Amino acid sequence: MAEATHHEVAGVVTSSDCRLALIPSMGLGDGCIYLVLAANLARAGYKVTVFSNHVGALSNWFELFDAQPLPPPERTFNALDEFDLVISDLGSMVTRHGEAADMLARRYAFVGTLKVDPRFIEFPAVDALARLSPCKASLLAPLAAAAGPLRCLDDDRVSMVDQAVAFCRMRMGLVDAHDGVGLQIPLELKYRHYPRRVMLHPLSYNEKKNWPAHKYVALARQLRTDGYDPQFVLSPKERRDHLEAFGTEFEIPAFADAQALAAYLYESGYVIGNDSGVGHLASMLGIPVLTIYRKRRDGFCWRPGWGQGQVVRPAVSPGILRNQWWRFLSVGRVVRSFNVLREQVKRART
Repeated sequence: MAEATHHEVAGVVTSSDCRLALIPSMGLGDGCIYLVLAANLARAGYKVTVFSNHVGALSNWFELFDAQPLPPPERTFNALDEFDLVISDLGSMVTRHGEAADMLARRYAFVGTLKVDPRFIEFPAVDALARLSPCKASLLAPLAAAAGPLRCLDDDRVSMVDQAVAFCRMRMGLVDAHDGVGLQIPLELKYRHYPRRVMLHPLSYNEKKNWPAHKYVALARQLRTDGYDPQFVLSPKERRDHLEAFGTEFEIPAFADAQALAAYLYESGYVIGNDSGVGHLASMLGIPVLTIYRKRRDGFCWRPGWGQGQVVRPAVSPGILRNQWWRFLSVGRVVRSFNVLREQVKRART
């Protein structure tokens, strides 16, 4: 545990004396949303460190908090013992080491972007608080008590980004919270420097969410006919497994890490893709995003929640053919939605 500060020895503790670790789930999109918590806690004066391989690769892009890659598995718990309070998603590295839920619940405060197993929030961080001075424990107890679901507004039309802001205000008591994550873009990068470059992200971790490859290729051809420069975004694993599906007629740049990807997205004009982390990252960077979504009628709270964006859905509810939802979403429908987004961007600039 961190050493006592001068203020703590004097019996007066402020947020600036408290070291917090935040650990999002392993996915890129979840990591971006968790940064809303990190940034608002940092603006409230806490010394915040985010542990994530994706976010850690972007460490020099954040001015409000520290960002580091995940420690080696064998050092996970020792590394976290250096902090006064650890706030973790349930899909993070913390829950992947076989430790009992009741033990983890007593050491850490779990805030879940998805459903929260009640065993993890029964006695949130009570052992961690017990190791602190009374002043520091009293200050951090409300943050630990906020453990539970990130969604605190009962409305599935509210984006997860806005849910995170509401969580900061309603559960953590950060009344001035907002959705900014304190980005500090490298000076050599120019926002939307290539306005006609459209990055297509055709895959995700869940195959059921993916619009078919042949439709993405047809979309890319139509965008090229309309004067755009469509390119595909594939992760290293996706490149290994699916590169051939997207042919050789369009550029498929390779990115060493999330920082390289973010830099390329930041200078692009638009992103079109499935419900995936690439869309969240682009949205966080302020790039307009068109998201292809398989469901017709739900609120789609997981849509990219920053900046300008549109969602395109099947023309009709697939019903019993829900696993073939893509049959009801044509290339033309996606192009029309892209044109709506393009006009939205144009109006915002005038």
